[in-house]
Amino acid sequence: MKTLEMLFLTLCWAAATAPGTEPTESRVWNAKSGHKVEAKALQVADGKVQLERADGTKMLVELAKFAEADQAALRKHFDLGEEPAAGGNAGAPPEGAPADDLPYPLGKTTDEISCGDEFSYFLYLPMSLRKGVKHPVLFVMNPGGGSQGDPDRYRAGAERNRWIIAVSKQSKNGFDGSQKAVDSMIEHVTTKLPIDRKRMYTSGFSGGSRMAFATAGIHKEIAGVIPCGAGGNVGSTKQVVYGLCGSNCFNRTDMANSFKGFKNKDCLLRYFPGKHDWANDELCDDAITHLNGVFLVANRSNYADDYAFYLQQVSELIEKCTGSAPLRAYLWTSFLTAHGVKDAKLASTHATLGQDEANKLYVKGLADVGEFAQKTFGEVPSSQWKADPKVAAACKKEAKKYTGTPWEEILNLMSEDAQQF
Repeated sequence: MKTLEMLFLTLCWAAATAPGTEPTESRVWNAKSGHKVEAKALQVADGKVQLERADGTKMLVELAKFAEADQAALRKHFDLGEEPAAGGNAGAPPEGAPADDLPYPLGKTTDEISCGDEFSYFLYLPMSLRKGVKHPVLFVMNPGGGSQGDPDRYRAGAERNRWIIAVSKQSKNGFDGSQKAVDSMIEHVTTKLPIDRKRMYTSGFSGGSRMAFATAGIHKEIAGVIPCGAGGNVGSTKQVVYGLCGSNCFNRTDMANSFKGFKNKDCLLRYFPGKHDWANDELCDDAITHLNGVFLVANRSNYADDYAFYLQQVSELIEKCTGSAPLRAYLWTSFLTAHGVKDAKLASTHATLGQDEANKLYVKGLADVGEFAQKTFGEVPSSQWKADPKVAAACKKEAKKYTGTPWEEILNLMSEDAQQF
């Protein structure tokens, strides 16, 4: 599913109509996807058509996205000549060419990479990376020390969002040089690869989660954190935190206490059924997609291609999940809608999914259960693993509000004692 917002991406482009070229009359233009828009074509430049709707809204659309007949009409009106023959230089597609010029292979976790000192890391470069573009990066820390398999749980999110994944080998619990190891990795990655320094993130599990927080505190340019199984503090209110924690993790209270201090409205604490465990691939995917979406929606005018690709990817995820996983589909239609993405097909899908009360209850619980934990577990000392009777009763009472959704199971599990493994 491709949205109109991706196909007819609105941009603040104030360029005047090319000298001596008159705009077309207002008419309905057709996209190859079947979408339509009524507008005047003002000009064509660099393979993109500037359209203007009746309300004055201007937008840029790739010429190649128009139906063949409309492409021909535009070429004739603006005297562009014939369409380039197949194999000619028709310009790169919106997403560009694959980044096959990087020093490491795409789609495969590397062997250990030396930072040039005593530290090293493992790297995963998604197949979706594009040539000539700076990309986000997620720096990951494992409490037992990083391994070549650690990027696997992040791969789906990395591909969907074009995020590079780097895992420190030496950073681990009990190692006094962990921060030096992480800093060395950051320095090496940002020197060797085209990294967008406005889109650097950290993640980790347990002690690695604490390192992710600590690194964000030291490097305040870090845009966000994906902590799992342990809390901490951020270095700036601009940093977005997507927390993941098992329902019976012994650090569940610690996580709740941490989120009490986070003021950014896009921060989210998400519990899942489990003990002191890593979150699964789907949760890591959702976390990356959430953080990426928050940034791109806020900076869409400066990241037009990334934003268009993001909308395409999330739209395809929604379409894939609508029949098989409607809760997740509604989660993402709700996210896009809440963040101001306007599109007729998105609105229709969101409304249809919203007719199922279970979907609505699930999305409501996504925010509310984390806040509930802050009000209940947040009042209990983190060292107290045994469930307080009052807290247990509150969890069971809250679970009844979410009957028929995953939150019912999660809240009932939260009424039980915390465990380590």
